[in-house]
Amino acid sequence: MKFIVRKAEEKDLQAIQGLYTTKKDYPHSPYGKEKREIFRNMLGDRSGNILVGERNGIVSAFISLKIEHRFENKLLPSAIISDLRAEDNDAEILCAILSRAIAVAMENECNEITLFDKNLTAEKYSLYSICGFKENPGFFRKQI
Repeated sequence: MKFIVRKAEEKDLQAIQGLYTTKKDYPHSPYGKEKREIFRNMLGDRSGNILVGERNGIVSAFISLKIEHRFENKLLPSAIISDLRAEDNDAEILCAILSRAIAVAMENECNEITLFDKNLTAEKYSLYSICGFKENPGFFRKQI
């Protein structure tokens, strides 16, 4: 099985949305042209990185990573992961795409990554710990 992680492109929008399995997961989504315009703007945001994981040419994971300077962090760059999805919460795919996001944060000289996950499972909790994230109330943090 060939698996690659790459930057997202406009053509990936539908596949990314497909990783949200229910309307409950994606409740107030805009429609059609507006949605494509928002996604295009997200892709063009220089502080944002949307990565997708492809297995055999099919998008099966994505992660959204934002680089920002925060006063709380002494104005040093830090990264925030707020979207992380994989088909069937596949640990191998999640680990690969999370590892690439960590590398992107390091390339941008971030000294920490904050990860938010509203759909935490025992498997994801274990994976985040293995990848060096420490649990805090409501989020995970990794020092780089």
